[in-house]
Amino acid sequence: MSANVELDEARHSALQQVAPRRKIPIRRLLERAVDEFIERADDEELLESSSRTARATGLKEKDASMIVSEWRKHRGSPGKS
Repeated sequence: MSANVELDEARHSALQQVAPRRKIPIRRLLERAVDEFIERADDEELLESSSRTARATGLKEKDASMIVSEWRKHRGSPGKS
């Protein structure tokens, strides 16, 4: 699926500055940003779910956070499968 995205001038200008420093096309920079946003949203949902479960089971939230961190290290990132 393909979609056109319109950006305001400030964001477009910022992308034009960042992309060459990263040595990647603007399109790839945007893809990476979207992938990171999706991963972060998934992680936040998982952490919230884990925290609820931890509170219900008596597991400390710190321990639940550590479990999520370990899971993140081993699961892989979007766009890399």
